Amino acid sequence: MNEITLFGFNNLTKNLSFSLYKLHYICNQHDRYNRFIKERFSADKLNGILTDICRTIGGNVLNIAKQDYHPQGASVTLMMSEEFQPEPLTESLVAHLDKSHLCIHTYPEESPQDGIAIFRADIELSTCGVISPLKVLNHVIEAFDADVIDIDYRIRGMTRDKQGKKLYNLDQLDNVSDHLSSKIINHYTINEHNFCAQNLFHAKLSRNKVNLNDYIFEENINTLSKNERCQQAAKLKKEIQELSMNTN
Repeated sequence: MNEITLFGFNNLTKNLSFSLYKLHYICNQHDRYNRFIKERFSADKLNGILTDICRTIGGNVLNIAKQDYHPQGASVTLMMSEEFQPEPLTESLVAHLDKSHLCIHTYPEESPQDGIAIFRADIELSTCGVISPLKVLNHVIEAFDADVIDIDYRIRGMTRDKQGKKLYNLDQLDNVSDHLSSKIINHYTINEHNFCAQNLFHAKLSRNKVNLNDYIFEENINTLSKNERCQQAAKLKKEIQELSMNTN
């Protein structure tokens, strides 16, 4: 059986996970909104997002498994390696060749409440070797344009330096936000809770401004009265606040 030599393989597993929440105000467009979500976040579209993420961090795709669900929602899992593969790999090899993977699952809300629909996507990136998952932070947040984001980063295992000393963290990480762009930092309120001794890092981002134009789905904002606009903007702010307070 052919084997891949894993470049930089060092028994340190770095895991980065996201829960991303995107809100829309949909008035009476429930059916059209559901079709929009089903199309925009289909398994094929998610596959494209994950492939872009893989390229962003310098990985190479080994294998992809994807599935759409009825009435809506999708899942994609992508296995990757850190080095160029000169020849195609057979499916029988994929499960045993690499310990780096990307996966995404979507959870559209089936019954929006009071005109506000909440879409959630969970993404997990796990790598071994020299690739750092932290490189994808800005890419993922910008791709989903989420309103509330939970980010967890953890490191497990160990490696050794050339002198044989055990190392448990190669990132020199203090906060997840240290790897966020200034653009993202300006658009979100960020709360962080870290357990550095355990190599556990958590950040929660919530959008700090609500412009109804960015949330209203296929509706002309001018059809709403000034009072209705204020009410809906207040509802969206409240939803974002509740999600930022109660999600993990």
